[in-house]
Amino acid sequence: MANISMQSAARWRSNRPQDWALVVLAIWLFISPWVLRFAAAAVGTAQGAPGGYGAAIGHASWDAWVLGIILFLVAISAVSRMRASQEWIALVLGIWIFIAPWALGFTALHRASWDHWVVGILVFLIALANLSMFRTVHPVGLGAPPTRQPPLT
Repeated sequence: MANISMQSAARWRSNRPQDWALVVLAIWLFISPWVLRFAAAAVGTAQGAPGGYGAAIGHASWDAWVLGIILFLVAISAVSRMRASQEWIALVLGIWIFIAPWALGFTALHRASWDHWVVGILVFLIALANLSMFRTVHPVGLGAPPTRQPPLT
């Protein structure tokens, strides 16, 4: 029984492209302020942005940079080790990335907002899928597989 569980865990662990998808999303989130051109205020070039958007652009950029690094570290950790805690962290990060445009007040910046919403949803769904797969491989949670009790005679 334990051998079957170990084999299924090894098969589950060796075939996890979704962990690499999280790595790619983390890299995208980190570089997106430059690619989508909402990094200007964060590096000091748009301090006089019209309509007070300078601070919002700064919040969007810094949020993408910081969360991109954190998500990258969690994803790389998930690639190398099998722990449900990494998936829970990724799930929470996905939620934060999604709500950041409202929480940090940059919903008027459409590129930054949509970037956060799409990445947040994808991170959340990948983490949720990983957690559901983890539960099917390890139905008793994080502990060792259950052992059979000898029959009472």
